[in-house]
Amino acid sequence: MINKKHILKVIKEYFNINNIKNIKEMNLGYINNTYLIEFEDCRYILQKLNNNVFTSPFGVMNNIFLVTDYIKKKCVYEGLNIRKSVLNFIKTKHDQILALVNNEYWRCMEYVEGGKTYTNVSDANLFYEAGKAVGNFQYLLEGFNPDLLDDTIKNFHDTKKRYNQFCKIISNECENRKKINEVRKEIEFIVSRKNKMSLITDKIKNKTLKLRVCHNDTKITNIMIDEKTKKYMCLIDLDTVMKGSLVFDFADALRIGASKTNEDDTNLDNVKIDLELVDAFSKGFFYETRKRNNITYISEKEVESLYDAYLIITLELAMRFLMDYIEGDIYFKRDKKRPKHNLDRARNQMRLVLEIEKNKEEIERIIYKHWKEMN
Repeated sequence: MINKKHILKVIKEYFNINNIKNIKEMNLGYINNTYLIEFEDCRYILQKLNNNVFTSPFGVMNNIFLVTDYIKKKCVYEGLNIRKSVLNFIKTKHDQILALVNNEYWRCMEYVEGGKTYTNVSDANLFYEAGKAVGNFQYLLEGFNPDLLDDTIKNFHDTKKRYNQFCKIISNECENRKKINEVRKEIEFIVSRKNKMSLITDKIKNKTLKLRVCHNDTKITNIMIDEKTKKYMCLIDLDTVMKGSLVFDFADALRIGASKTNEDDTNLDNVKIDLELVDAFSKGFFYETRKRNNITYISEKEVESLYDAYLIITLELAMRFLMDYIEGDIYFKRDKKRPKHNLDRARNQMRLVLEIEKNKEEIERIIYKHWKEMN
């Protein structure tokens, strides 16, 4: 239920509330609370940041403003429509990047008209466009210095450190004994793959893989597609934009997008990889990161790590969902009617890990095929 009095207090930081036609709560994402604010001729998205997850809300928004401003300038130079190519955040009436109301942090952006997101796709053409969107994000941010960005979530894709945290949690028998006993098989699944946890992070640390500006959460629900033309528009949900490796952006998009079912489906027989979608996404991604104007947007070392990233990001999410279930669902939102929702997600992603391992040879063949085509 919307607390209308409270929401209106927040909205006053941005708009004249007398002109508002409607306020609608939107059930989007696992982290933030989102509302649609409708006027006669335009609409806006109002979001409350989860400052338990994002402990530096102003750092998050500073990253977003820096990145979106850079993309806007690039889009203008390339003759692209900035209202379709990048999110447009607005400041408060006091020219602040966030509104602070009752110790809550709120931000506002223009609603992307004509855009649509998907929870899953089965159309290869749509997923080709998703691949282009993820690749285009790297193209548009070429030249941006990643050191300008705050690490708003420390060690976000440092899978080795997350594994060490996981080990601490499962060793705490006194506090978590009941749930740990319940999920012994799942714990063993994670522990049996501990040697894979640092495959990507080691390459980042020894500079085999370049640090870039990355989205870091490229699931299909964060890719905006034009509802009429079915062409990609932009990436949304920029909270995790910070330094990282593009291999994880490629991989996380495949993790959900190329799966034949939702990531919380409890029928694990449904968890399969659609190789046609892997093919379509890879083709789109490499089209946008192809060599242009003597600039290479993806290195051979990064290409060599794409399969490993696909496996590891899925393993990482399985581990994170399992940790969150053991600790009492403190990070990811869950359906109130599903007390084991995060456990369901963990089991689903573990089955997906098995599918990725089983299809390793074919996934790598697809990746190299499209990379060679574009180079």
